[in-house]
Amino acid sequence: MKKPLSAVALLSATSAAALADHPLPPVSTQVEAQIRTLVSSITLAADRGAYDLAEQAFAPKVVIHYTSVWGGEPVTTTPAELMISWQGILPGFDTTWHELGPVTISDDGNSAKAHAFVDARHWIGEDLWRPVGSYHWDVERIDNTWRVTRMEFEMTQELGDRALAAQAMDRAE
Repeated sequence: MKKPLSAVALLSATSAAALADHPLPPVSTQVEAQIRTLVSSITLAADRGAYDLAEQAFAPKVVIHYTSVWGGEPVTTTPAELMISWQGILPGFDTTWHELGPVTISDDGNSAKAHAFVDARHWIGEDLWRPVGSYHWDVERIDNTWRVTRMEFEMTQELGDRALAAQAMDRAE
């Protein structure tokens, strides 16, 4: 009679089989991991309403470039002011989900650029507003910690109802 596999052995066998079909991506450096964690934390924190966590990702002054969505010019602001503006819209949606694609990074020691595809879903009830495009981040090492100094969203497609943004702003008050 065969002994049943332990949970660890079963998971190991399952993982090994899955890896055979899907090879792992190349190993990242610690710097790449730090920057990927930093920029990925911003959208996750915003979706969770953890504005204090999102605020920590930014340098004392940050350029925000959302002109492809809202028009106007890029704005230089503080992380606290940015969180106030996000709190003026994001809580007005019932749910948000900013799904990032793989984050690519190029760094030169104390500064870096990161990019990722993003599919940003914003719901009120069953209604959806969905700007799609790419995030571009400039990142610098400040006091031995990586911080975002510039964040740009480049919208390439928009699905759903943009009027939900105005509704969300009214609801967030």
